This record gives sequence, C-alpha cells and structure tokens, in this order.
Amino acid sequence: MYRVTKIHGMSALAAIVLLLATGWVQAALTVQANGTVYDDVLDISWDQDANAVKTLCDAADPIWTSFVPSSGRVLADICASDGDLFWSEAVEWVAHLNANTYKGFTNWRLPTVTQPDPTCSDQSSTVPPQDFGYRCTGSELGHLFNAPVTAGLENPNQLDDSCNPNCFQNTGPFVNTRADIYRFGTDYAPDPNLAWEFNTQSGRQSAWEKTADFPVTRYVWAVRDGSVPNPAGDTPVPANANWALVLLIISFMAIGGTVLLRRS
Repeated sequence: MYRVTKIHGMSALAAIVLLLATGWVQAALTVQANGTVYDDVLDISWDQDANAVKTLCDAADPIWTSFVPSSGRVLADICASDGDLFWSEAVEWVAHLNANTYKGFTNWRLPTVTQPDPTCSDQSSTVPPQDFGYRCTGSELGHLFNAPVTAGLENPNQLDDSCNPNCFQNTGPFVNTRADIYRFGTDYAPDPNLAWEFNTQSGRQSAWEKTADFPVTRYVWAVRDGSVPNPAGDTPVPANANWALVLLIISFMAIGGTVLLRRS
C-alpha cells in the first residue's frame, strides 16, 4: 500500500534522488538486439528462446541438422519429444551452439547452481551443504524464476501457492518456455553422478541422476556471461510502475504542487 504525503520544492527533488540511490527504482531485464535477455543483477544473458532445440529443429536450421549426439538418438526422435535432451546430449548441444557461434557467441553454457543456498526452503545435512526445494535464488534459473520483478519473473511456487503444474505463470520477455524440468550444468557435490535441475511446473530445485538404467530427458535453456556492449535496439522489459511514480512526482512539481508516494 502507498501513503500520499505532500512535499514541496527541493524536498521533492531530494525524494527522487533518494529513490534512485536506494535502488527502489530498479533496472529491468533487458531484451537485447541479438535475441538474448540481459539480467543486470547476475550479469548474464539468457537466450530469449527457452527451447532453442525445438525451434531450430522445426526450422531445419543447419545448427540443428549438423548436430550429432553421442547417444545415438535420431534427431527426428528428439524433435518428436519436443526437444528435451539426455544429460550427455545437453552438454554436447551447448558445445555445438558454441562451435556454430549461435547468435554471434561462443560462450554459451548451461545455467549454474551456487551452494550452499540459504534462500532455499530446505537445507540439507550433507557435506558439503546442498540446499534444495522452493524459493531458491542462489542458482541462475532459480533467480530468474523466483526473484521479484524487475530482477526476475517473480513466479509462485507449489510450497506457497499450490500452483503445480502451472507455477510458471510469468514468462516475461521469453518465448517457447516450458512448464517442465530444465537442466543445470552443476553437479550435485556429494555425488557427481547427479546434477541439479529446476522444475518450472512447481518451482522446485533438486538433483537427479545424469545417467541411469532409464535415463531421463530434460529441457535446455542456454545462458552466457555478460551482455552485449552497447547493443543497438535493446528494450527494457516493463515490469513495475516505479518509473511511472517518479514521473508522476515530476509532473506534480511542474504544476506547483508535489507529492511523494511511499510504501506504508
């Protein structure tokens, strides 16, 4: 809720400066001209296409048609399964994107997990500590999914809202998102036969076997470090009304009266 307080003159200007200085007015996720989305909190750029495997497959793109997974799976079968990959295929796919300078870059990778992560709903007793569950923001996918706008997409999760299987409600500027399980590139430290994954159906972060008697397929969402230096055509994603509030203050100043809207 906001409380309206009447202020005048330099006090209004000071209030605006304070808002900016305290970070209340935050930068948005930015859609970059090369088809990526920059997260200025983590300093990473996501592929705007959250399932490029399927997109490139459907288009019969040369990047796709030249992909030869060591699993021996037929490309048509991967397409038919909506583009989800085994662990080995996911690692090879990202390397293949780099070999083909996908969207102009050669440093694509799978998203990472930082442990321990006290933001997670569940803390483990393993050595080293491996936190898991809901509301995790220490991982790159968890941060994107859970962090408040404008830093992230601020989605609900099964623990708090019982939204499963539709917790991926705010997809922001991304396309081809899936309410399903995405792979991380980070091993589960106590057992390197496992790797982390993130379920956008429920908002849960957990670990699963890379290879097993019945290997599982997961989706791949590529990310890279940094942004494009001064890219042309970048578009901030409007995610809240903070800048609108500042403009409202300035408008009131222009007509002789000023107000400050603040949270109560």
